[in-house]
Amino acid sequence: MSKKAQTISARKSEKYPSKADMLSAGLNCVNFNLRRASRAVTQFYDRELERAGLTSQRFSLLHTLGASEGLELSQLADLLVMDRTTLLRNLTPLEELGYVADIPSENKRARKVSLTQKGLEALRIAYPIWEEAQALVTEAMGEDDLKRLLKRLNSIVRKRNFKEFSK
Repeated sequence: MSKKAQTISARKSEKYPSKADMLSAGLNCVNFNLRRASRAVTQFYDRELERAGLTSQRFSLLHTLGASEGLELSQLADLLVMDRTTLLRNLTPLEELGYVADIPSENKRARKVSLTQKGLEALRIAYPIWEEAQALVTEAMGEDDLKRLLKRLNSIVRKRNFKEFSK
């Protein structure tokens, strides 16, 4: 028997999930379904915000910074539930466009960023487009369902280390 045939034979003798098990797991997997929904929502907002020259990711960074007088990178990463490397990768294009700049921080060891005037202008242009997109989502889902969904999603973010809550 060939090496490949032996491997396949060994797998058949082990208890592997069936295709039905895998389908059921996928349909009931929180991660799978949230990521699928996230991609669908991201694609919708990306199409809408393209008119303002932004992606939904860049808009999220701009509006998060727009709601503050500036944030240290650790604060921004925590708010967005994003690791520092990913945050920096997403901030760099905004810095290159002149939308975001470093500002002095009380903590000399921490980097702090804020919107520039150009960033505020980009946000001013994009915000009404986001409002239109948000209204379409609200209409499609229904206001009550959307409020419930947002409440649940925020709960997930607060409880993101589920092991702490399962004791």
